[in-house]
Amino acid sequence: MITERRALVMLEGEIPKSENDPHYTRHYYQSIQVFAQATLALCEQNNFKKLDRHLRVVLKLFNEGNDTVRNGIVNVYLHTVSHFLDTHRAHRMEAYMPAELQKEYARQHYTSGI
Repeated sequence: MITERRALVMLEGEIPKSENDPHYTRHYYQSIQVFAQATLALCEQNNFKKLDRHLRVVLKLFNEGNDTVRNGIVNVYLHTVSHFLDTHRAHRMEAYMPAELQKEYARQHYTSGI
């Protein structure tokens, strides 16, 4: 199971020395937000090879992460990405998203319409 500390390393985030955040949760959420923005920049630059690598990291975190890590993927990463996909109609990125992430994206996207 991937913890927040290991997820930070996978996201190439810095592991801070913090006594107030023993599980690195706050830093993980900040790193996943930056990672989502970097993913969107890759999509805008049409760098789909590196975009595919980003999505594979996110999928690994989603599949193997603990509840906090999965929550960060769904509520931070996919929320940021879905906002971009909705406003820019960047369907090219959707084609690269793994099925599990597409399912979560669709659930998040269509739940608001209920």
